[in-house]
Amino acid sequence: MATQLHDIKQISGNLMQWNLKVRVVRMWVIPDQFKPEIPLSIELVLQDSKGDRIHASIGKYVVKFFRNKIHELRLYRMRYFVVGPNNLKLRTTTHNLRLIFTQKTFIEETPDPSFHMNIFNLRPFDQLTNQHDVDETKLFGNSSFVQVGAPI
Repeated sequence: MATQLHDIKQISGNLMQWNLKVRVVRMWVIPDQFKPEIPLSIELVLQDSKGDRIHASIGKYVVKFFRNKIHELRLYRMRYFVVGPNNLKLRTTTHNLRLIFTQKTFIEETPDPSFHMNIFNLRPFDQLTNQHDVDETKLFGNSSFVQVGAPI
């Protein structure tokens, strides 16, 4: 029997048993302030098949379970998270919640050629520079094209 997959838009704080198929579109390590060789956390931006994104955090005490199991740009089935508010100083997604990995979080790499690789949201440079109130989450990981010979 197939387990129901959830969309990122469906995630709320009411459950822990979300079942996702997501691509890791961004992944970075936050080092410990006093021991930079030791990761304080691993941060992820996850994207579902509809292009919706959510931030996920792998904390210091569970990094050892996931550090060698998860890689940027790969596709995974994931389930069993703690859902918390997305109140980080640097917001990488517009989703109000974020996922926090625990020892019980299950991840499994899965091949699916039909799952798109549209991980970039390309915007013209003038669209980014001509706005007064720029949503900084739209700048995270974005690429822009600059016309050759354009005045700077």
